[in-house]
Amino acid sequence: MSVSICIFAHNEERLLANCFNAAVNAAHGLDHEIHILENGSTDGTANVADTLASANPYTTVHHISMADKAGAWNDYVFRLAPTADTHVFCDGDIMASEGSIAALHGALQKNRTAYGAAALPASGRSQREWAKLLLTKNYLSGNLYALSNRALETFRDKEIYFPVGAKGEDGLISYILLTDFAGGTNDIHRENIVVVDDATFEFESLALNARDLWLFDRRLKRYSERHIQKQILYSILKRDGIEAMPKMISEIYTRDNLEQQRPRKHPLYYFYDQNTLARLQENPALAVSNAA
Repeated sequence: MSVSICIFAHNEERLLANCFNAAVNAAHGLDHEIHILENGSTDGTANVADTLASANPYTTVHHISMADKAGAWNDYVFRLAPTADTHVFCDGDIMASEGSIAALHGALQKNRTAYGAAALPASGRSQREWAKLLLTKNYLSGNLYALSNRALETFRDKEIYFPVGAKGEDGLISYILLTDFAGGTNDIHRENIVVVDDATFEFESLALNARDLWLFDRRLKRYSERHIQKQILYSILKRDGIEAMPKMISEIYTRDNLEQQRPRKHPLYYFYDQNTLARLQENPALAVSNAA
């Protein structure tokens, strides 16, 4: 099989069908199958996923009780992934642009030394800055990216699991690939990730209503914890290598590690960082849900 598409879906009852249909169009002409990883949803996402699968024989739904994207990623890579040339990962709230999945697959087939292929954002308020970062740093965006089968085999061979509760798995994958699965500070292996101009994705921008303001607040809380987590986790991995990857992200929230962190001075982030640090110092288990 050419391509296996993994869709992460948590509380995406409203957007999952659009994501699914866009993925089908984006993979047009490829021998592919779709795996929907519904993780810990409390709305009707599970029913939507089951309905999509019943109407599409090449689709399988995996219901995972824990609402955690990192855990769902581990499940796919180590337990659920079929044998395929390319594995495409996307969030259940985005829409892959037409032909994008085919472009990601084609890029990995053309660049046999690459482990990953990155798509670019085609919408969003910070789209230009975001795309520039991906292009200049050879990073992956967790909204839509692809890994070669060789990449999955290497994750398995080296037994590299994501910590349960980890946020920003795209940055973590990028770091792992850029250090050639070793960790440390030698993150210069840019040939391991190819950025694909013809692969793009869109997502629904938040509006000024009560529901979206609540979502924006939760997003900033997640972003704050992701920032603090990144500072601590990457410091550990750069110092001690990939073998120091924790099983649970809460393991890194020690008193010493947290006391070294300071809120960012940006007025939008300072309040959230301050509250996140206080919450984690009180109880690391109070981390905001990382479902997707």
